[in-house]
Formats: sequence, structure tokens, C-alpha cells
Amino acid sequence: MEHLWYEIGSCAGGAQFELELRGSAARVCLMDADNYQAYLDGDEYVMYGGFWESSPLTLEIPHDEYWYLVIDSYPGRIRYSIDGPY
Repeated sequence: MEHLWYEIGSCAGGAQFELELRGSAARVCLMDADNYQAYLDGDEYVMYGGFWESSPLTLEIPHDEYWYLVIDSYPGRIRYSIDGPY
């Protein structure tokens, strides 16, 4: 499955993640390590996020964990930053 991914690392729940997309709309997902592996394997997975057509967008880290940012259906460039918790 073609996608962009970034290893965000350990984040505390409640931290907010800001993302700016350049180019076109995309499906943006936050996943923990187990769910990212399930995504790669084509198995069922849980993700936080959704399809975004405008930016910047802000996602909240739901709980303490090691996180990955996954972006698919995105032909443009990406810039992101993590700030938080707010």
C-alpha cells in the first residue's frame, strides 16, 4: 500500500498535533505501532483522523503511546509540527 508515513514517537495523551498539507486533499491517520503494523499487513486497524480537504488541521493525541502519522492519497508535499498539550 503506497502511503507517506512519519514516526512521531512517544506522545502524551491530550497533546495536539498540527499538520499542514500542500497540494491536495488526503486521508490523515494517527496510529499506534500495533495498528500501523495491521495497516501494513492489510488487517483491521484503528486510526484517529480522517479525510481532510483543507489545512492546517489539528489532531489530538488520544492517549499516551508511540505514534505514527500515515498519509495516503496525497500527491503533494507535507509539513507538520507537534505542539502540545495545549
